[in-house]
Amino acid sequence: MEYWLWLRTIKRLGPIIEKRLLSVFDNPKAIYDASQEELKAVHGIGNSISNTILSNRSLEKAYSILNECEKHNIKILTYNDCLYPSISKEYDDAPTLLYYRGTLKENCEGVAIVGSRRCSEYGKEIAITTAEYLAKNNIPVISGMAKGIDSYAHISCIKNGGYTLAFLGCGVDICYPVEHIELMEAIIENGAVISEYPPGSRPRAEHFPKRNRLISSWSKKVLVVEAAEKSGALITANHTKSQGKEVYVPPHEIFSITGKGTNKLLIEGAKMFVDPSQLLIQSITSNDKENIVDSILPKVAQTNKTLSNNKVDLSPIEEKIISCISNDPKPIEIISFETKIDQIELIGYLSEMELEGKVSALAGGRYKAS
Repeated sequence: MEYWLWLRTIKRLGPIIEKRLLSVFDNPKAIYDASQEELKAVHGIGNSISNTILSNRSLEKAYSILNECEKHNIKILTYNDCLYPSISKEYDDAPTLLYYRGTLKENCEGVAIVGSRRCSEYGKEIAITTAEYLAKNNIPVISGMAKGIDSYAHISCIKNGGYTLAFLGCGVDICYPVEHIELMEAIIENGAVISEYPPGSRPRAEHFPKRNRLISSWSKKVLVVEAAEKSGALITANHTKSQGKEVYVPPHEIFSITGKGTNKLLIEGAKMFVDPSQLLIQSITSNDKENIVDSILPKVAQTNKTLSNNKVDLSPIEEKIISCISNDPKPIEIISFETKIDQIELIGYLSEMELEGKVSALAGGRYKAS
């Protein structure tokens, strides 16, 4: 295992180069032992990359990570493991190594349920009823353990005896958001939390788009329950479309802020979601579709009545953040100090606010109000 960790931690390689090397040398130890001439014989491996590999020929960091994994009961999934879903291996950027806590099953590809942190009652109901349906049909529910839609999907799946997977934008020894510690433990008992980041990795804004691609790659279908015009859920949807998979979206009122992104997905060709049975592998009949539409669509007109204009509302915490950076761009450390918001929690808010166009990230890790 130490050689897998060694290969994964070499900077400048990445999954594509790693798998190209593995296709020639079969295993990481053979790469570790290879000469520069042998390395350069691999397509795309020149002097620069071969020198990088040779200059990093040390297992010290790998053993350090192994010790942390043992300390926190973290397991390691490698690319050649039978538990690594074949559906995810189809993509060039599939990581060669993942960390997880909990239990992975063979053929654990499932259906992803993703959406807004600040969801409506309409979105909450869809997430809960859909996750319940999937759980009762033995289909794994996949999401990102975030607030809102993600958490409702995980909780509903667990309550109904289902199996659920959560992909994280930090190490699996870190709970983010911090208030989801009980949910995280429940997911570990009823599935697994998974990450491509080693133990001790803090949540960072750039981690979450990568996390979203894993959510989609491990899923056969993806349900985007709610999404603003700029949202992490839309990133997941874009990954799903690029992977040639089906994206399902429930219809929303045209003035619903949390539905603007999902309505746009419908315009762009996403499948309209009106019943959980659409997420089964077998298609429903045309008669079933007509009955489902007649029974479900009227609910759209009964929800989200309060969102009647295009104004983007800020939560009290978001207002505090915007006030802090309205005049001058500031780094996370200063924003945290001035707003008294914990840095880990602050990263989450800034990530979501950046995706929604409320703040902009600048060079040097600074943020400004958009």
